[in-house]
Amino acid sequence: MMPEVGMFRKVLLVDDDENILQGYLRNLRRGFAVQVATGGAEAIRLLESQGPFALLVADMRMPGMSGLELLEVARMKWPGMIRVMLTGNADQKTAVEAVNRGQVFRFLNKPCLPEDLARVIEAGLRQHQLQEAERELLEKTLTGSLQVLTDLLSLIDPPSFGWSQVVKERARIVAQSLGFGDIWCLEIAALLAPIGRLALPREVAQATLSDDRLPMKEYEMLRRVPEVGANLLASIPRMEGVVEIIRYQSKGFDGEGFPEDGVRGEDIPLGARILRPLLDFMAIERIRGDKRVAMEALKLKGECYDPAVLQAVEACLLGHAAPGPVLHTVLPCPIRSLQAGHCLAENLTTATGKVLLHAGTHLRPPHLLLIRDAGDLLGLQEPAYIVPEGE
Repeated sequence: MMPEVGMFRKVLLVDDDENILQGYLRNLRRGFAVQVATGGAEAIRLLESQGPFALLVADMRMPGMSGLELLEVARMKWPGMIRVMLTGNADQKTAVEAVNRGQVFRFLNKPCLPEDLARVIEAGLRQHQLQEAERELLEKTLTGSLQVLTDLLSLIDPPSFGWSQVVKERARIVAQSLGFGDIWCLEIAALLAPIGRLALPREVAQATLSDDRLPMKEYEMLRRVPEVGANLLASIPRMEGVVEIIRYQSKGFDGEGFPEDGVRGEDIPLGARILRPLLDFMAIERIRGDKRVAMEALKLKGECYDPAVLQAVEACLLGHAAPGPVLHTVLPCPIRSLQAGHCLAENLTTATGKVLLHAGTHLRPPHLLLIRDAGDLLGLQEPAYIVPEGE
């Protein structure tokens, strides 16, 4: 989401000389939304309480926290904010440190005329607006790409999509118990873990849903599903972490499994180490219908899993911390009344009992077309059951 227009012109000036600050303030406040701070600590308080700011101008030499230290903190905590340094010490070492540590946009020598500072601030604000526009475009591209992929998976392989939604919720709970920071990345990886199945021939994809042993050729196709999925996603911006989790989702903690690259133990991405036992757990639970049986089966192959992750999976799914069922209000809805935005509370099935769309699917226009066509050709069991909006 793009920031408010006013935010694009919010500027924070930091200098320990109040007379200099007041002079700048008088000359700049007609063109910019300027606030001032007399030191690094005060500046950080303003950035936290009055932000976001588009641009920060800091004097190099200040008592306590130096301007360089302030810019370095700002770079880490507010990376999208443009940073400018003012200094009376124009030596090369200072300039190099400012660029390397603070990643400054401009470097100005004191004394600096107000009109010169205004020109630099204007240029910095234009740069900030370009950055924000690019960020919004990337976010929309990412959101749209993910929506297309999840739509495809839910339409072409409804069983896998339904199971991946369960794995996604479990992965979030396990990750939180382990203190894993990038929950969004893990949830997307869990949801798209089976995306490589879209490249399987239909008969092979159907055969993998049974408990029968696959012939070697089909087994090798299935074994490469993580690689295919990772390659499908690799060109989408900001998906690097998701791609690595999906690539290593089948990798054993002992180094066995795909990809055969010698990576093992804690060198495997933590997200993949979380996903591996949860996917295996889901596969066994689906066939045997018992969580405790699934957990015991995982323990028999303990070398395949990170011990800390396996312990967290058991605690979260079977222990006292295991979440109880989430209770929602469920409403019957005639098939013809289903709309984009509705969430299915139960599987939507054909007249013969075949699952068309799994519970948890948020309906979008492609789903409604599928429902219409399937209803005309196969007939659908009435009514559908949905979760009201807001639950």
